[in-house]
Amino acid sequence: MKIIIFITTCENYEHSRAKKIEKTWGNKENVVFITDNEHSSLKKHIYIGKYKTGPAYHPENVIKIFHLFINNYSNYDWFMIIDDDSYLYIEKLLSYLSFYDPNDCLMMGDFLNWCERGAGPLFNGQITPGPNYSVWPGGGPGIVFSKSCVEFFLQLIANIEIPYVNYDVWLHYLYLIGGQAKIKRIHCPGFHQHGKNILKKYPLDSKLLISIHLERNMELLDAFHIQSETHQ
Repeated sequence: MKIIIFITTCENYEHSRAKKIEKTWGNKENVVFITDNEHSSLKKHIYIGKYKTGPAYHPENVIKIFHLFINNYSNYDWFMIIDDDSYLYIEKLLSYLSFYDPNDCLMMGDFLNWCERGAGPLFNGQITPGPNYSVWPGGGPGIVFSKSCVEFFLQLIANIEIPYVNYDVWLHYLYLIGGQAKIKRIHCPGFHQHGKNILKKYPLDSKLLISIHLERNMELLDAFHIQSETHQ
């Protein structure tokens, strides 16, 4: 079982975020940085051109990333997109994924931990009381896809036109319109969109710590990594 992990970063955050990940949990063979910096000094990176303006994570950039995965990494069972201000325990993630069949059309992330107070407007304009599966997975700690799920999303993208919003919400809209019969969405309790108080809540060896969005606080990355190294 293999996973390829794409960390989305940019020229503005290369030194303050991406370089720190490269020196910690991201220093792995199966981790690649996606960037808009043509002259990036990151060891393993792919330049996908200048990012489209608009939503923070523009869907057109994600479409490029999906095609990049299918064209260059199709020998991998799993594919992950994750923010450049998150901490990921790769071995814990692989252990979690071992319970699932990569041949299924699977999409995994934090659907429930982040939306305790409601997730805001849905595609139909209604407010979701939360937590429940009627919302999108928070993009910060990342979203994991089986290869067949990426292939199916590309089919939906080719046939369904919807307004561009942040990519996690946009994928949710695609799911609502054309994906509900096929895509199996799974909440991973070890993914945390809001990670500021996670160290107080769980010990470092907890299986409930897999991916933590640090919410731009990169000092937390050192805290997680130092304690992670101590527990190895």
